[in-house]
Amino acid sequence: MERKLFGTSGIRGSIADKVNVDLALNLGRGLGTVLSGRGTVAVGTDARTSRQVLRNAFVAGLVSTGTSVVDLSVAPMPAVAAQSTLTGISASVIITASHNPGSDNGFKFFTDGREFIKSEEERLETCVFNREFSTASWTAIGSIVETDIKQAYLKRIKGFLSTRGGEPVRTKILVDLANGAATGYTPELLRELGITVTTINSHPDGHFPGRLPEPSPGNLIDTMKVGAGSDFAATFCHDGDGDRLAVIDEKGSFVDQNRVIALFAKDEVERKSGGSVVTSIDTSSVIDEVVGKVGGKVTRVPLGSLQEELARDKQRSIVFASEPWKAIFTDLGGWMDGIAAAGRFAQMIGEVGQNSCIRLMSAIPEYPVLRDQVACPDDAKQKFMTIVRRMLLSEVTGVQRVLDIDGIRIECTDGSYLLVRPSGTEPKARVYIGARTQPSLDKLAGIAMSAIRRAVEESTKTTS
Repeated sequence: MERKLFGTSGIRGSIADKVNVDLALNLGRGLGTVLSGRGTVAVGTDARTSRQVLRNAFVAGLVSTGTSVVDLSVAPMPAVAAQSTLTGISASVIITASHNPGSDNGFKFFTDGREFIKSEEERLETCVFNREFSTASWTAIGSIVETDIKQAYLKRIKGFLSTRGGEPVRTKILVDLANGAATGYTPELLRELGITVTTINSHPDGHFPGRLPEPSPGNLIDTMKVGAGSDFAATFCHDGDGDRLAVIDEKGSFVDQNRVIALFAKDEVERKSGGSVVTSIDTSSVIDEVVGKVGGKVTRVPLGSLQEELARDKQRSIVFASEPWKAIFTDLGGWMDGIAAAGRFAQMIGEVGQNSCIRLMSAIPEYPVLRDQVACPDDAKQKFMTIVRRMLLSEVTGVQRVLDIDGIRIECTDGSYLLVRPSGTEPKARVYIGARTQPSLDKLAGIAMSAIRRAVEESTKTTS
């Protein structure tokens, strides 16, 4: 069996059986060894209850190799990522499980403002699995210093936003902080932009008492009610570490993530008079439609591969990149930044939407989408994908393009699309369907779901 620590977005898992003290110690020793026992690593955490024990073990491993540490304490992921661009910082690491439940934790590694790419992950994995660790002499143990990075990070974000917006925004925003690491950051940024801010779930608490950390519609029902029963122009919602932004409009309706991506992408392409937008395979064709109209080009990549594309972009032709919930403003840096996204969205509400989220989003088409999943045993996934590909290509009509980069994505001439991909973490296959009209969606969904269920049945028979 292939040895693997990293998933599509760093390392994550239960603190009971995966992301434990032993792993944290060895990751610290491994990273220090990869850095040849030199340099300095910035280390932050989100607000989870396991943060201190994992941080202590990880830091102990680092300094044992001779590598020094800047302890950032609790800080949002974008702020920790930004540290890796500073002179004298070899890498930055945040201990977080992002939007996962409180029982999980994990690690994300950054260098030069972007997450580790596959080759860097593999080098660290090899070191950990082979237990090939360097050990410093007693005279060369790494040092540990503490620092507060909030003001420096917010200054950086305000500098970026000053190139995007003009006068201070005079509007009212509700911010749901998920009891996470962005608690002291997003409200302060928005207030400095001239916004009147009201917060909920706004004290850091790793038990996540207000709601689950993932800012999905199902977890935001109460927040949507608060937003609907007020005069807020919009509601912004984060996850546990602040790399995600979900938006709720003034009527309390969840704004589809594909439309948020399209809004940001359109704005960045227009500013550059063209350019490339990179998105994950699970995004909607509304992005292609909107970006194409302003002279941009959309490229789709497998989930977890945005960083690979950014690392290859030596000509800086990528003007914006995103997965659902997670925007990367390449003029700011290579990291996913829900805090910067909140600031930029607020600016656009004031300057373009005239203090109305609905008015702002009216320029971005709203098309029906369906997200579903079916049970699929891990040992049947490979055969399932072979079978379902054959079935779908024989039954779906009007096929314009087929992408096989992460599952199978079928795009049709009428603007509809279908993606089927095996889950990388659960015994499931995930299904994403979009269309320009509800009847078109219903027709494609009927064909697709029937084929998918038959493919699961056939593939599981052959593995039993």
